[in-house]
Order: sequence, then structure tokens, then C-alpha cells
Amino acid sequence: MQQLLEPPASSAGNRPPGRLLGLAVLTLIVCSGVFATTAAADKPIVTTYTSTASAVLTDVCSFPITVDSSATIRETDFVDRSGAVTRILLHVVEQDVFSANGNSLTGIPFTFNLDVLFDSEGNVTHVFASGVAEKVPLPDGSLFITAGRVDFVAHGSPPFLILPDVGATVNLEGFCAALAP
Repeated sequence: MQQLLEPPASSAGNRPPGRLLGLAVLTLIVCSGVFATTAAADKPIVTTYTSTASAVLTDVCSFPITVDSSATIRETDFVDRSGAVTRILLHVVEQDVFSANGNSLTGIPFTFNLDVLFDSEGNVTHVFASGVAEKVPLPDGSLFITAGRVDFVAHGSPPFLILPDVGATVNLEGFCAALAP
């Protein structure tokens, strides 16, 4: 590669004949890859909708917690020429209400992205969520916050997770104490 970019010292400013050919071949290879990728895919399908869900968390505190969530979702489905979905990207703004033992906490709306990946046969291989996973003001004036990245598939595809695989969780003890009996 270095030889294609630098003329030999003996050329006295003239370009070696192989340099233009090398750059032309390199350009052709790059453009072929770009156009082949574009030709194999169709235009993404974008949909916006709202969703509500409810789940019971049993692995966050020492007691079960019910979470009710509402979200606005912008979903982008990437498809190939045959219409088969190859990837789904969701941009989510969510707000959750947690309840346990007669206590409840309402979270602040937060934003995250969800990336659903498929293998060549259309099976889901990963569901990566990244961003803020939860932001909840606590009765004592402090804040419970958790953010990072999690792969839902690695956890058995549960409907709801608030603790990231990679990232940080701040004040989980205060969150559990506010919902404790």
C-alpha cells in the first residue's frame, strides 16, 4: 500500500504508471462493495407507535416488584430485496412505575436504543439495549439510575431488565429500600 501512495525518489515528481492503476483498482473495489451492499437491501421501513407492558421483577431486590411501563417507539426495520427483515432498530422513550409492598415509585422518562440482530435464516441472535435503563427519583430526594448495555438474549429474553451487563447502577439500595415492606 505504501508503494501506491508514494512516488519513487527517482521519478522527480512524475507519478509512476502503477500508481494510477492501483488507485483505480482500489476505487473500483470500494465502490463495488458499497453498491453490492445497497443492491442487496431495500429501503428501511420506519414505524412509530406506543406500547404498554407489565412485568414482575424477581431479581432486582429481595422481593418481587411489579413494573408497568409505557413507551413511544420509533422502529426501523431493515429488509433485503425479498422483504426478509435483517435487522430492527428501536429508539424508545419510556416511563415506568414500580410497585411493591403497598409502595410505588414513578420513573422519569428515559431514552434508549434496542438493536435486534438476525442470523442468515431469520432467527434472532441478539437483542442489545443501550442507553439509560432506568431513572427514578426516590422519596429521600436521591436518584436511582442505571445505564449501559445489556443483551436480552443472553438473559433468556425476559420482558424487562433494569440492570445492565456493562455500565453502572447507582443507588439500587435506596430503590429497594423505598419499595420495601
